[in-house]
Amino acid sequence: MILTLLAVFLLALGQAEQRFTPVEGATLQAKQEAAARAAASAGQARYWTAYAFDVRPGVAVDVDYVSDDGSFAVQGTWATDSSVFRLDPSVETRSLGVFLLRDSQAGGSPVRVEVYNLARRHEYSGYPVYWLGRASNEESLAALRQLAESGGARSTELAADAVGAIALHDDRRVAEVLGALARSRLPSDVRARAVRALGGPRPEPQTRELLAQLARDEREAQDVRRAALSAYARARDAQALTFLQGLYDSVQSGDLKRSALAGAARNENRAGAAAFVIRVASTDEDGELRKQARHLLGEMAGEQALGGAAPRTDADTELQKHAVVAVSKRPAAEWVPLLIGVARTHQKPEVRRQALVILGRTDDPAAFEFLKSVVAK
Repeated sequence: MILTLLAVFLLALGQAEQRFTPVEGATLQAKQEAAARAAASAGQARYWTAYAFDVRPGVAVDVDYVSDDGSFAVQGTWATDSSVFRLDPSVETRSLGVFLLRDSQAGGSPVRVEVYNLARRHEYSGYPVYWLGRASNEESLAALRQLAESGGARSTELAADAVGAIALHDDRRVAEVLGALARSRLPSDVRARAVRALGGPRPEPQTRELLAQLARDEREAQDVRRAALSAYARARDAQALTFLQGLYDSVQSGDLKRSALAGAARNENRAGAAAFVIRVASTDEDGELRKQARHLLGEMAGEQALGGAAPRTDADTELQKHAVVAVSKRPAAEWVPLLIGVARTHQKPEVRRQALVILGRTDDPAAFEFLKSVVAK
């Protein structure tokens, strides 16, 4: 209770410092109308309306953070899920606001959508901000969905940004709203934004089915199909690996094959993923896909060398990594055996990783056989 009151106090203090103008109303719509009247009375051609909402965990929005040891940095907007990376609580942003820049000459219609971290100070392009308080999820999702659906006819960027704001809400209805937008007649880049936001570590069965349908549908726009494939791959489970393998073998598009291959390489079933990538690297008729598979094999082996630990960035380690790169500039007959030795025996996992990644970028048979032996362990 004390922490909740403190959070509310700090949020209110931040708003006061930024000189937001509070407006009253029984609903979000009523507050927006009150803000429009206030802006018109003040002769303001453009103004923001802003409100807080219930933010999902595991996202960092509008941040500029570097950890104490310099090993991790976040700038701008970033989102993740806990199966990939667990955010430091000091990075995760749970006090966010949806800011709509409105044009009085266009009847107060939004011309821009932003999500800002309320804990940071902004100039807001010099326009006044009317603060609407905290919106319920139902009100916020409905307003943003309407903006996405109507905004697509005026500005795909506006509609896509509204979709991005929807995805940040902590509400079970988000997947339903995003799914409806993904199936809509909106421009393909807006739909692709909705599709990408549907991905996650534990998607509902109906979400998986929608993503699979979109990825397989040859009548669909290519960017929507790629987005669906990538979103499905984020599940990173056995079902996702099976889907990606099947899609790779059934589609003709090189872009989709490359996306499926990259998604499979990140799957948590390391043995199954390695077997698939090795198969493509060994037997695929497309030379570019074989090359990509070998690159991925080097990346997989490199991540295996780290063993899940965060890479160190001290000066000595960086110097040794640069030495590995320098060795790779020599003729392949010389550097491949040298880097295989480094990858086998060097005491620093970061240096072993560097060697493995570089070995994945050559067509040398000895390098390929070595990488296969590493990922097969």
